[in-house]
Amino acid sequence: MTSLLHTRHLWQLGFAEMPRPLALPRDYDVVRVGRGLGLAAIEMMIDQGHRVGPLLCCIEHRTLLVPVRAGTAHWWGAPHSDCGAGPAQRCKTYGGWAACRNRLWMLPAGPLAAVTTEPGALHHHLSQMRARMRDVPGQLQAAGAREACHV
Repeated sequence: MTSLLHTRHLWQLGFAEMPRPLALPRDYDVVRVGRGLGLAAIEMMIDQGHRVGPLLCCIEHRTLLVPVRAGTAHWWGAPHSDCGAGPAQRCKTYGGWAACRNRLWMLPAGPLAAVTTEPGALHHHLSQMRARMRDVPGQLQAAGAREACHV
Protein backbone atom coordinates (compact mmCIF):
# COMPACT_ATOMS: atom_id res chain seq x y z
CA MET A 1 0.00 0.00 0.00
CA THR A 2 1.34 3.46 -0.85
CA SER A 3 0.89 6.39 1.44
CA LEU A 4 -1.57 9.11 0.57
CA LEU A 5 0.84 11.89 1.52
CA HIS A 6 4.49 11.35 2.32
CA THR A 7 5.93 14.22 4.33
CA ARG A 8 8.48 14.74 7.11
CA HIS A 9 6.67 17.70 8.63
CA LEU A 10 3.60 18.06 10.80
CA TRP A 11 0.41 19.25 9.09
CA GLN A 12 -3.11 19.96 10.20
CA LEU A 13 -5.46 18.24 7.77
CA GLY A 14 -8.97 19.29 6.84
CA PHE A 15 -10.57 16.25 5.20
CA ALA A 16 -12.84 18.30 2.97
CA GLU A 17 -12.52 21.15 0.52
CA MET A 18 -14.99 23.34 2.39
CA PRO A 19 -14.75 25.27 4.54
CA ARG A 20 -11.51 26.75 3.30
CA PRO A 21 -8.93 27.87 5.88
CA LEU A 22 -9.93 31.06 7.67
CA ALA A 23 -6.47 32.57 7.23
CA LEU A 24 -6.69 32.69 3.42
CA PRO A 25 -7.13 36.22 2.09
CA ARG A 26 -10.11 37.12 -0.04
CA ASP A 27 -8.02 37.49 -3.23
CA TYR A 28 -5.16 35.18 -4.16
CA ASP A 29 -3.78 33.26 -7.14
CA VAL A 30 -3.26 29.49 -7.26
CA VAL A 31 -0.15 27.58 -8.36
CA ARG A 32 -0.98 24.10 -9.66
CA VAL A 33 1.78 21.49 -9.57
CA GLY A 34 2.10 17.72 -9.41
CA ARG A 35 1.81 16.46 -5.84
CA GLY A 36 5.23 14.77 -5.76
CA LEU A 37 7.17 17.76 -7.06
CA GLY A 38 5.07 20.22 -5.08
CA LEU A 39 5.40 18.49 -1.70
CA ALA A 40 9.14 17.96 -2.22
CA ALA A 41 9.61 21.69 -2.92
CA ILE A 42 7.38 22.70 0.02
CA GLU A 43 9.36 20.43 2.35
CA MET A 44 12.61 21.99 1.12
CA MET A 45 11.14 25.43 1.81
CA ILE A 46 10.17 24.43 5.36
CA ASP A 47 13.62 22.87 5.92
CA GLN A 48 15.19 26.21 4.98
CA GLY A 49 12.88 28.24 7.22
CA HIS A 50 10.51 29.68 4.61
CA ARG A 51 6.94 30.31 5.71
CA VAL A 52 4.29 28.21 3.96
CA GLY A 53 0.56 28.78 3.67
CA PRO A 54 -2.31 26.33 3.33
CA LEU A 55 -2.19 23.78 0.51
CA LEU A 56 -5.12 22.10 -1.21
CA CYS A 57 -4.26 18.53 -2.17
CA CYS A 58 -6.30 16.79 -4.89
CA ILE A 59 -6.05 13.07 -4.29
CA GLU A 60 -7.87 12.21 -7.53
CA HIS A 61 -5.59 14.17 -9.90
CA ARG A 62 -2.40 13.98 -7.77
CA THR A 63 -2.21 17.74 -7.82
CA LEU A 64 -1.18 20.28 -5.23
CA LEU A 65 -2.86 23.69 -5.38
CA VAL A 66 -0.85 26.36 -3.58
CA PRO A 67 -2.45 29.72 -2.78
CA VAL A 68 -0.03 32.61 -3.40
CA ARG A 69 -0.55 36.38 -3.30
CA ALA A 70 -2.75 37.94 -5.97
CA GLY A 71 -0.85 39.13 -9.06
CA THR A 72 1.54 36.18 -9.17
CA ALA A 73 -0.07 34.68 -12.31
CA HIS A 74 1.12 37.66 -14.39
CA TRP A 75 4.80 36.71 -14.02
CA TRP A 76 4.82 32.98 -13.16
CA GLY A 77 5.74 31.37 -16.55
CA ALA A 78 7.31 28.11 -15.31
CA PRO A 79 7.61 24.74 -17.09
CA HIS A 80 7.06 22.79 -13.87
CA SER A 81 3.70 24.28 -12.91
CA ASP A 82 1.10 26.85 -13.83
CA CYS A 83 -0.41 29.73 -11.92
CA GLY A 84 -3.98 30.85 -12.41
CA ALA A 85 -5.26 34.31 -11.57
CA GLY A 86 -7.89 34.39 -8.85
CA PRO A 87 -8.86 31.86 -6.23
CA ALA A 88 -10.32 29.28 -8.66
CA GLN A 89 -9.28 25.97 -7.19
CA ARG A 90 -9.83 23.60 -10.08
CA CYS A 91 -7.43 20.98 -11.38
CA LYS A 92 -6.05 21.32 -14.87
CA THR A 93 -5.90 18.07 -16.84
CA TYR A 94 -5.05 17.15 -20.42
CA GLY A 95 -8.73 17.44 -21.32
CA GLY A 96 -9.15 20.90 -19.76
CA TRP A 97 -10.44 21.74 -16.30
CA ALA A 98 -11.65 18.96 -14.05
CA ALA A 99 -14.09 18.72 -11.21
CA CYS A 100 -12.57 17.04 -8.20
CA ARG A 101 -14.21 14.83 -5.59
CA ASN A 102 -11.39 13.98 -3.19
CA ARG A 103 -9.50 17.01 -1.93
CA LEU A 104 -8.21 18.07 1.45
CA TRP A 105 -6.60 21.12 2.98
CA MET A 106 -3.14 20.87 4.52
CA LEU A 107 -2.11 23.61 6.94
CA PRO A 108 1.47 23.80 8.19
CA ALA A 109 1.89 23.49 11.91
CA GLY A 110 4.06 25.70 14.05
CA PRO A 111 5.75 29.02 13.52
CA LEU A 112 6.29 28.58 9.76
CA ALA A 113 2.57 28.90 8.98
CA ALA A 114 1.69 31.84 6.73
CA VAL A 115 -1.43 33.27 5.12
CA THR A 116 -0.16 32.26 1.64
CA THR A 117 3.07 30.75 0.38
CA GLU A 118 5.70 33.24 -0.83
CA PRO A 119 5.63 32.87 -4.64
CA GLY A 120 9.28 33.75 -5.34
CA ALA A 121 10.57 31.14 -2.91
CA LEU A 122 8.05 28.58 -4.21
CA HIS A 123 9.11 29.19 -7.84
CA HIS A 124 12.78 28.85 -6.89
CA HIS A 125 12.31 25.64 -4.90
CA LEU A 126 10.05 24.04 -7.54
CA SER A 127 12.72 24.76 -10.17
CA GLN A 128 15.46 23.41 -7.93
CA MET A 129 13.55 20.23 -7.06
CA ARG A 130 12.57 19.65 -10.71
CA ALA A 131 16.24 19.86 -11.72
CA ARG A 132 17.13 17.29 -9.04
CA MET A 133 14.36 14.94 -10.13
CA ARG A 134 15.32 15.20 -13.79
CA ASP A 135 18.95 14.36 -12.98
CA VAL A 136 18.20 11.06 -11.20
CA PRO A 137 19.71 8.95 -14.06
CA GLY A 138 22.92 11.00 -13.86
CA GLN A 139 23.04 10.60 -10.09
CA LEU A 140 22.54 6.83 -10.40
CA GLN A 141 25.28 6.57 -13.03
CA ALA A 142 27.66 8.58 -10.85
CA ALA A 143 26.90 6.21 -7.98
CA GLY A 144 27.79 3.21 -10.19
CA ALA A 145 24.28 1.94 -10.89
CA ARG A 146 23.77 0.30 -14.28
CA GLU A 147 20.01 0.52 -14.60
CA ALA A 148 17.17 2.64 -13.29
CA CYS A 149 13.66 1.31 -12.98
CA HIS A 150 10.88 3.89 -13.29
CA VAL A 151 7.81 2.19 -11.84
